[in-house]
Amino acid sequence: MRNTKLVLLFFTAFLSFQCVETLITVRVFPDGKYLMQFRSEGDEKDIYDRDFPIPAGGKWASDIVQKGDPESGETVHIISSQAILNGSTTFHDVNKGPAPQRHPITVKKWSNFFSTQYSFNQIFKGRGIHNKYPLLAKSMSDTGKEDLNEKVETEIIMYCLQMGLENLQDDHGLDDLLIERILNHFRGVFYKAEEEGNLFGVLNDSTARGNESFVLPAQLIKINFRPFSKDLPAGFSELCMAAMMPYVQEANITVKLHDDSFKFAGILPGVITASNSDSVSNDTLWWTFGSDAFINDDYVIEAASIVYHPKRIQIAIVIGALGILLGLVFISKRRKSS
Repeated sequence: MRNTKLVLLFFTAFLSFQCVETLITVRVFPDGKYLMQFRSEGDEKDIYDRDFPIPAGGKWASDIVQKGDPESGETVHIISSQAILNGSTTFHDVNKGPAPQRHPITVKKWSNFFSTQYSFNQIFKGRGIHNKYPLLAKSMSDTGKEDLNEKVETEIIMYCLQMGLENLQDDHGLDDLLIERILNHFRGVFYKAEEEGNLFGVLNDSTARGNESFVLPAQLIKINFRPFSKDLPAGFSELCMAAMMPYVQEANITVKLHDDSFKFAGILPGVITASNSDSVSNDTLWWTFGSDAFINDDYVIEAASIVYHPKRIQIAIVIGALGILLGLVFISKRRKSS
């Protein structure tokens, strides 16, 4: 019987407690720079699975500690990292492919004579699961649908195959009709296997390795590219699988993110003028959310504040009053002279 983590995941993981908790703290200083801190806590397996990597190296001061949980007796792993930043920070550039969970942040400061204003905006980029893997999305929302879970892996393969072919299209002169023929052929293979009750049988060589939930069925892909050998360059199946790998990694990260929960704490100078926070405690804005908040669409965290300059306001009032007084004196003198 095929041993796959992906299938078991939908029956147990989404009903279990969340394994990794990440606290992100942003403290904006009066000069516009900001201290950003990450702290992730969880068990060893989940804390190192790279679904939401904590920044390290360079300007980031990082630390890893372990502590015992008095209730469960298990070891809790904690990764923390912090840095002083300025302006925008992207964390994961688009050139790194679709896999990483992107969460760019922008902090701004702008001043006028009477006040200085601040804002921060962090976007947890949506992973578009409903468009990419509709059955996976349905399985996540209804873990009791076993018949859907059995089709999720083929859905992921088909998405990765389509994206891989499209990425190779221009460099290898693939026309749209050829791509559609290849995709239809693979759909037919999976449909036939499902009709014969052997859907997982044709995927036997894609048994997950290590901490990955899903890997490509290399032998299946090579065999089913053979009918198109005359239309494709030599070794195209290997080229296609290499092009598919970033999307395989994307799917794995999407699946692993299911057990992550997040808290975001934001501290701005002055008086808060706008925010979409869940709650406020003293001078700290709080957001609490799980991966479901950005599994499809973007999840946006934003806030703004203002610091008034009372001395400048007082000076403006005094200057304004003196101006009015001088104006009245000037008018009075003109009337007398006339």
